[in-house]
Amino acid sequence: MAQYKKGLKSKVLDTLVLIKDPKNMRDLINKIIKINNHIYQRERANKEYNRQISIQKAPQQALKQ
Repeated sequence: MAQYKKGLKSKVLDTLVLIKDPKNMRDLINKIIKINNHIYQRERANKEYNRQISIQKAPQQALKQ
């Protein structure tokens, strides 16, 4: 299992530290998939939020000029 973990993203590895060690390889893979999907969804939501904030600020900045 240690070899499998070597190729993972650092955010996934950081999260794996916080959970109970899986009993077997299948459990490890399932947990990694869930973690990776969650991180992906959060990053996507943050990008969308930041994009919306930028759009809201753009008209206000145009008015100031």
